[in-house]
Formats: sequence, structure tokens, C-alpha cells
Amino acid sequence: MSRTSTEISRRQILSAGAALPLAWTIGSNARAAEAPSAAGPPMQVKADYTLNVAAESYGPIGSPIEATLVNGTFPGPEIRYREGDMFRVTVNNRLAVPTSVHWHGMIVPNYMDGVPGVTQAPMDPSASVFYEYPLRQSGTYWYHSHYELQEQTGLAGPLIVEAKDEPYSYDHDVVVMISDWLDQAADTVVPQLRIEQPPTAATKMRPPGGLALPNGKPFGVDVYYPGYLMNGKSNSEPWSLKVRQGDRLRLRIINGSASSFYRMMLDGHQLEVIAADGQPVTPVTCDSLMLGAAERYDALVTIGASGSFTLHAAALGTSDQVVGVIHTMPNPGPANTKPPAFNGATCGFDDYAAFKSPFPTTLPDGPIKTFNVELGGQMKKYLWSMDGMYFPEIYSPDGKATPFKINYGDRVRIRFTNSTMMYHPMHLHGHFFRVLAQAGKWDEPIAPLKDTVAVGPKQAIDIEFFADNPGRWFFHCHNMYHMLAGMARVVEYVV
Repeated sequence: MSRTSTEISRRQILSAGAALPLAWTIGSNARAAEAPSAAGPPMQVKADYTLNVAAESYGPIGSPIEATLVNGTFPGPEIRYREGDMFRVTVNNRLAVPTSVHWHGMIVPNYMDGVPGVTQAPMDPSASVFYEYPLRQSGTYWYHSHYELQEQTGLAGPLIVEAKDEPYSYDHDVVVMISDWLDQAADTVVPQLRIEQPPTAATKMRPPGGLALPNGKPFGVDVYYPGYLMNGKSNSEPWSLKVRQGDRLRLRIINGSASSFYRMMLDGHQLEVIAADGQPVTPVTCDSLMLGAAERYDALVTIGASGSFTLHAAALGTSDQVVGVIHTMPNPGPANTKPPAFNGATCGFDDYAAFKSPFPTTLPDGPIKTFNVELGGQMKKYLWSMDGMYFPEIYSPDGKATPFKINYGDRVRIRFTNSTMMYHPMHLHGHFFRVLAQAGKWDEPIAPLKDTVAVGPKQAIDIEFFADNPGRWFFHCHNMYHMLAGMARVVEYVV
């Protein structure tokens, strides 16, 4: 296993003084920055990747909208490093409005985390920021904006860190990024849900139905999309991958959606899940995979025969899906766009207990700090809360959304209790946490590590993490509309 796989939960490696990371504001369009030096001339530091964020008309599904694209593409360009490398990326803001970039799942210095008003000021128009820090973790991650609705309008892309000591062999290392896409201005959605504006197709209530959970329970949806994308491709021109019979694939599946959950399968094949949110799990074989918003799963699959095989990503709570084609023939055959027949074993957010870490994840000794966090809301007002408080403070009746305060060295235990009828994918920045299979069983030695956990209606889930990465960290629902309507707080280390 990679070094970080066995150590990252015990000491989040980018604590104060662990390295000399950089996040400098530099001139627009720059590809290099001058690092200040105690002696001699400034050293020149070049970016490995330059991300140019700009507004462009883009319409992969339905009517074009003004999208927020990175280097003119959606998803943005893949960033790929190897564990032990230095992360060196320049972001240039070519928008007429501010922007920000968050490196989701990465253990970064607090001031590089990209959350306006929490860890960084937003990047002004024509400004650039150079990011540099050592990569002491491996796995499947992604980047996205944390400024207003830019994540929904296209500012997102994959971020892969290959393991220094990779335990698995495969012929293809393939990113599959799933996204939901609107064909209308994203800033109209919440006002429509609050009945402040006339509803559109995205917000009109629909009759009960759509793809249910494996247990038969319905899946609640509050935003309906005209379509979905797989690696930026719609069903009209599906994404495809050419392979050979017998090839072994590592599929790095990223749910980069603003609010949608999916059930996925590859026709004629089983998936062997080997990682969740970038962290290894003891392999679990299943016929279909459930992904909450912002979750990532790595799965191995061996192409057992010649032919053309459709990869389905069916959006829960709807009758829609996006498909891709993995094929051995010179050209892909037609995609199977029939509703997928989900049979057999499933894995993912519907049953976190099936995942086990391949190494002990028990936390070091330390004072125990416990928080009971109710996930609540007022559906008619379209407001969502954490422990009765709304972020930002303008949504709170008493004007407060106080931080969860912790100390360095605490063992932090959080019990989520979801009092709503919606799923909430809860994400903590700057840390991995243990997800317990059984509530209150804190001594479980091989609980899996994740950075996002989907908490279902009326469900209680326990997580815990070791407080060893000081700063102010955003803690929120990764359904973007729930987050923007209040379901967020800050975890703050007390100095």
C-alpha cells in the first residue's frame, strides 16, 4: 500500500511546519513565480499545469449556457502526479467575476484549500494564484470551484495521484467522471425552489418514480437535469474506450455532480472495488456501484470477451442515465441505452459496512471531542441546516453559525443524524475520517477512510478523525444547492 494509505489518518502530513508550501498571487497569465529567497537571487518555480478559467458558451445538452470552463474544456484537464512529487499548479482567473479552486480530498495547507471567506480570499478577475505543496498521498481526487455556482457551470476536473508502491497491476488507468448538467442559468434554481420565481423543468415537482434504491425505497430529488455527462460526453455522442480482450482496467470513477447520485454497472462484467475516496479498501466484488455526490471509487475490471460493452450511470430518482462504451472492436458499437437491469450484488454508499480498510485505522490516543450533528431543513423555505444552524450567518435566525471548535490532538467523533427525507453527502475538508459500520463502535480496527459520506433519510452515521491539520476547515453537504442554502459549518482548531 502507499505510504499515505497507512499513515495519513494518523498524522495529516501538512501540519504547520511540515513543509514549505506556497500559494502566491502572481501576474495574470503567468506560468512561473518568483519565490522569495533568504539569500541570493529569487529562484524560478514553474507550474506543471496551468488552469485558465474563463466564461464560454457551452451546450453539451440542450440550450447553451454561459459556462465556467478550464482551458476551454469540460471537465477541465486531468491533473496527474505521482506520490512524492511536488504539486505545482497555476490558476489564472480570466472571468469578469471572482473564482476559487478547491482540491477535493487533498491534505493541503489550510490557506490553499480554496474556500472563499474560510481559507482564502476569492481570486479577483485577472489575478493568478500559484499552488505548491508536497504530495504525500495517492488516489483518485478532483478539483472544483467553491465560488457561488461555478462548480455546476463547469469548473471541475480530475486530480490523480499515482501510488509510489502500487499493489495492483492493470493495462489501462482510466478516469470516468460523471456530471449533471443544466441548460439554464444555475442561479435560478434556488429561487425557483423557494417559489420566488416560476418553476422550470429543473424544479417542477414530478410524480413519484424513477430509479429507486436497491432496497426499493424511493430516492428524493429536488433538481431535475435535462441530461448527464460521462467525461464531458452525452448520450448523443457517448464517451468510448478501445481495449483488447483480456485487458485489465482500473476505472477511477468520480461523481463530479452538483447534486446527483448514481447507480453504475458495466454490461457483462463485475467490478472489483479497491479504493473509496482515494483510500484503499479490501477488494469488494459487486455487479453495480452506488455513488453519492463527490464520492470516488476505484474498480478493477477484466474484459472477458470481444465486443462492445456499455457502461451505465443511471441517476437515482430519475428515469435517465448517461452511458459510455468500452469496446475491443476498431470502432465502438452502438451504446445500450435501455434502462439497465440491476441484478446481483451492489456496493457503495448504500452499504458502507461492506468496506474494510486493509490496514488498522484506529486513531492515536488523545482527548475525545464529540459532536452530535443533526442534518435538518425547512423544505418549504428551501433552507438546510447543520445542528440547527445555517451557513452563512444571514440564514440563521439568531445570526450565528458558530464553528465546531477542536484542539490539536483531539480524537473528534461526529454522529450525523439526518432528520430530513433527502440524502446529504457530507464532506470535511483537510482530513480523512473513519466511517463506522456500526454506530458507537469506536474501537472498530479497520473502518474505511473517506472524505465524503452520504447520510440517508432518517439515518445515523458515526465518523471520527484525528485532529492534526490545524486551521479553519469547511464542513458541508456536497449537494451544492443544500450547501448554498445553509448546510455548512466550519471546523476550527483552537490555538
